[in-house]
Order: sequence, then C-alpha cells, then structure tokens
Amino acid sequence: MDINRRLIGVSAVLSPEGKVIDVDLETLVRRLLLFDTYILQSIRLQEFPLLAHRLGYEGLRDLLSANLIEIRCECLQLIQTAQSGIFGDPILPNFQYQFHWLDFHDRDKYVHDGLQELHNVPSLGHKNILRLKRSIAGAIRPLSKEVRPELFPLFKNEILNSPHLLKKSVELAIKNRLIQPPTFFLKMHQEFKEIFRAETDLAQRLSIDETQAHKFIESGLLGIAGLTQSIGEMKAFSALSGFREHELPLFRDKLDCLADAVSSQPREHHFQRVVEIANLPVFTSGTEINVELLMKIRQSPEAREFRDWLVNIGSATDNEIEKRVASFRALIGLKINSRTGQTVRFLTLSALSYIPAISPLTATALSALDQFVVSRLFPQSGVAAFVNELYPSIFEQPKDVQDSDHVRRVRQPGE
Repeated sequence: MDINRRLIGVSAVLSPEGKVIDVDLETLVRRLLLFDTYILQSIRLQEFPLLAHRLGYEGLRDLLSANLIEIRCECLQLIQTAQSGIFGDPILPNFQYQFHWLDFHDRDKYVHDGLQELHNVPSLGHKNILRLKRSIAGAIRPLSKEVRPELFPLFKNEILNSPHLLKKSVELAIKNRLIQPPTFFLKMHQEFKEIFRAETDLAQRLSIDETQAHKFIESGLLGIAGLTQSIGEMKAFSALSGFREHELPLFRDKLDCLADAVSSQPREHHFQRVVEIANLPVFTSGTEINVELLMKIRQSPEAREFRDWLVNIGSATDNEIEKRVASFRALIGLKINSRTGQTVRFLTLSALSYIPAISPLTATALSALDQFVVSRLFPQSGVAAFVNELYPSIFEQPKDVQDSDHVRRVRQPGE
C-alpha cells in the first residue's frame, strides 16, 4: 500500500470534558477528497449518530458502501497506575511510574454498546439503523495483534534514551497550564520491567510541590506513549496520520530527532568545527589523497574513538574542543616515543629522582616510574592522535609542489 494515499485521523469535535459533541465535517470532506482511503479514528463510535444526522441515512450508507472510510475503533492505551493501587500493585511514591495496557474486555460488546446511540437519531427508522450498524461494524479494521508487543519497547526506548523529546513533552504539559516552562533537569531510570523513576529538579524550578511536578512528568510520559502508539498505528494501517493541532509540536520534535538520527549532517558539521579549530588540512582542487593510508586509518582504534567522541560534541565550546585535540598533555602523549617524547621522559624522571622520598631509584622502580609517566602524566588520546597525526597524514602534497597553498602545513609525526 502507498502510505501517501491513506490517512488515519480524528474527525470528532470534543468538549473540554472529552465528550463527542460534533463532527468536523469540513475536515472529513477534505480528507475524502485528498486521500484514497480515510481511516476514521473513532471515539467509541460516537461520531456516527452525528454523521447520520448531518449526512442523512443515504449519505452515510453510500459513504460506507463505497469503502472510502475504514474505521479504527480501539480501546488500547497505555495508562499510568503507580499511585492507584489497581491490579493489586503496591502504591508507589511520587516520581515513580508504572504502566499497564488498558484494552477491550469484550470487543463485540464494546462495538455493540457504541452503536446503540444510533437509536437516538430521530430521522432513522429501525431497519435503517440495523443496516447502518452492520455497515459500520463491517468497516472496522482491528489493530493487528503483532502491533501491541512492539509498542512498549518503543515507548521505553523513547523515555530512557530520548531525553530531549521527553522534556519537550513535559514542557507542553506545563504550557497547557499556562505556565512558562523553566530550564529543568529530567532523567528517567528503569527500576523494574514496567516501573520507572524520574530524577528531576522540576518542583524546585517551578516552585511547586512534588505532587504537581509528578503530574507534569506523568502527562509528559503519557504524551510520549500516545505519540509512540500513533506512529505504530501509522505503520500498522499503512497510513499517514492526521495529528490534531495540539499533538503536532511533539510530533514535529520527534521528526526533528529522527532527521538528526538518520542524517549525517550534524556529524559532518561537528567534524567541520574540529577541522577549523585544529587548523587541519582542507580539500582544494590540488589536494591529493593517500587512499591506501585512508583505508587503514578509517579502521584504526583512534578513528573509532574519534567517531564516538564526535557524536557527543554538539554542546561543547570551541575552547573545550581545542583543549581535547591540542592540549600539551595530549600532544606529548602522542609523541612520547619520539625523540622529543624521550627527552621529556628523561627530564621528568631526572627531576623525580631528586625527591628524597623516592631516591635513589632502582632499575625496577625506574621502569615502573617510566610507565607511570607514560600512562598517567602523558596518556595517549585516540582523539588527539587522529586529529594531529592520522588525519593530516592522509593528505599528500604533489611531488612538484613542496610548499604550496593547496595543503596547509601541519606538524608531521615525530617532529
């Protein structure tokens, strides 16, 4: 199926209490025009008495018989129960959250009860009501049984490994109370299989009690649960999602996170920062590359360490990056076995030998102290090695150009 030809969305208009009070007919018509199939995300089937009233029996009947509408009618949702004591679980303190799935006990009864409201539409005769009930029930597309087991692991991954998205969800919950979200700390920890604990300073930052702060985080967690389920159902129904206006900010933020995750652009931008800060060689029309060396270097431990480091430097300052790649200790660590490095080691050991507490030095002690100098005072850095030695070595100057502007002059290994 082409996902761009199918849409799943809500057409019900809700009261502040969450009761279905109308149907957004304009949106419904627009979606029917723009998509081959509209999957109506129903709220207890309460839209259909209103549609029967607005469209008439023949209009609703023809819409259903043309298979232009499929119906998503599910009770499935993730609920937070840690402070309720239901299901026989112990009551947990604030900032601990336990999740359970809420679902149908009896799907057929749920559908039957939802359709009973059709009997309250004055313009429908009894036979027409029965016909509409059959048509509506026949248009319902149950969620695949394979979807539900996939949802909780995805939700868990989001709240444990996407702190930015979770904080955004909590901020939206705070804004719904007309409060300006502060800068706050939030980290989730998994205590048991379905129990999580929030580490946060939100109460202090907002000057509210812990119960209120707990509720804001709970709303944020449930927002993530809803988003995860919506994305899972998009996959299950092979359809785009018609997110409601208040749901879009979080979904957009999720898409931004996905874009960053699947795009190389952020990492390439970080690398360009390092190139500029460390004054590394740059590509020009005259640049020559040692491909054989390039292939070896990309597999080296130093290159792997550099790649791992590069992923996490988004918030680092230029000064912090410069210290990491060009500090005296890092550069000396690179060259500890060079002539300069040996001189540094000799001078350091000579100075230490004049300390009465450790003089005179035996051969064993001297060897141990030499190892200490190498490993502790001047530890080798894979990041610094990659930046200062390996990466520049890839660039070859043309044999007939020894001092051109094509490649910047860089310090060579052993110098």
